[in-house]
Amino acid sequence: MKFFLLLFSLIAFAFFSGCSGSERFTKKENEIKVISVSNEVRLLIDEAANEIEILIGSRCFLLTEEEKKELINSGQILSFAALNNNLTLKINEKNYEAEYFQLIPFDSTQFLIYNEMKLRGKLKIINNSNSVMMVNSLDLESYLKGVIPKEMPLGKNKENYEALKAFAICARTYSLQQLNSKKYFDLYIDVRDQVYGGVDVEKPISNSAVDETKSLILTYDGRPAKVFYHSTCAGKTEDVKNIFGIDSAYYLSGVEDGNNPYCSISPSFNWEEVYTPEVFIERLKNANLVNDDSDVLEKCFIVSRFESGRVNELRIDLSNSQTGEITSVILQGNNIRSIIRTANNKSILKSIWFDITLDENKNVIITGKGYGHGVGLCQWGAIGQSRAGKNYKEILSHYFPGTKISYLNDKN
Repeated sequence: MKFFLLLFSLIAFAFFSGCSGSERFTKKENEIKVISVSNEVRLLIDEAANEIEILIGSRCFLLTEEEKKELINSGQILSFAALNNNLTLKINEKNYEAEYFQLIPFDSTQFLIYNEMKLRGKLKIINNSNSVMMVNSLDLESYLKGVIPKEMPLGKNKENYEALKAFAICARTYSLQQLNSKKYFDLYIDVRDQVYGGVDVEKPISNSAVDETKSLILTYDGRPAKVFYHSTCAGKTEDVKNIFGIDSAYYLSGVEDGNNPYCSISPSFNWEEVYTPEVFIERLKNANLVNDDSDVLEKCFIVSRFESGRVNELRIDLSNSQTGEITSVILQGNNIRSIIRTANNKSILKSIWFDITLDENKNVIITGKGYGHGVGLCQWGAIGQSRAGKNYKEILSHYFPGTKISYLNDKN
C-alpha cells in the first residue's frame, strides 16, 4: 500500500499578466498563423498497484466522475482501490464506487499538494488495469512554468533570458505533440517527457519567459513542428533520422553551432569515462548481448560515424578464454548510450560523439563531448546565443531553420 499526503495550500495564485504580450502579437496578426488547440494538459503524477491512501490537509470537493458528492475536511483519509473496471473509495464509514473520482480545491485561491509537490488544477483518480493513477489536469501555460526551471539553467539577471523564451516556445510545442497521445494522460513529469516540478520550482524570470511568449509555438508548413531538444550539441546538431529513425525534415537535419560553438560554455562540452574490462563486459551482459562468463575483452573500435562525427556503429571484439573463439558485438547509434552507460552506472552515456581506446590493462577509455541525443535545440547553445545578444527568434531559426513562430488560439 502506498500512503501520500494531499494538502490544499491557502496561498493565492501568482499569475503574471500576459496582456502586453497578447497585444503585441495581435498587432502582428497578419504575420502569424493562428492554430486552435486545447489549453489543458494531463500529467501523470503517480501510479500505484491496486490501492492508495491519501491524507487530506485542507478542504476540497470530492466528485464521483462529474458529480459533486461532498466537501472533504482536513484530516480525513481517503482509501482508493481498483475493482474490476471501477474504483472504490472509503471515507470513514462511507463507501463509494465510480469509474473515476476527482478532487478539486475548495476555492481558486488554493493549491493541491500531492506527495510534497504543489500543483495547480485538479486531481483525477483513475483505475488503469488495476493500478490507481493520479492525473493532474491544469492549463498549458501554468504547466510550462513548472517545467522551465527544471529543464534550463536560469542564469543570473537576464543573461539567459532569450534562451528561456526560446525554450518556452519549444516546450509548449512539444507539449502539443503529446496531447491525447495516451489514454488517460498526456505527459509524464520526468525525463520520459519534460521534467515538471510543480508550483514550488517556479521563478519570476522563467514565469516571465512563459508569459512573454504566451501561446507561441513553432510551426512548419502551417502545422506544429516536431521539436526535440538536448543539453549540449558540442558543435553540431544531429539529423533526426540518425537518432530516432524519423524521415528527415529540413528543420531537423542538423546545423553547425558556430565556428566557436555557442555551447562550449556547457560543463558537459568535454567529458571522459573509464571502465575496467570486467565492468564493460558486464554492461553487455546486462543488455543480453553476451552470455558466456569466459568471454574477455579484446578490442573496441568505431566502424562508422554519422556526418556530424557521432558514432553510427561501434564494434566490440571478445575472445573466449577456454576456446579462443572470437566473437563480435555491434552497437549502433543512440542505443549505445543506454547499453554502455556511465562508468558509475548512474545514467546513460552522455552522448555518442566520442573516441574509444583500450589501455595496456584493457581498461576502456571513452573520451567524448556533448550531452544528449543532439537533435533540435541545443540548450547550452541557446544560452550561449542569448549571452551573445541573440533574441529568441534568432535562436529558434538557428536550430530549426525554415520554421515559423505561430500564435495559438486556445479559445475552442
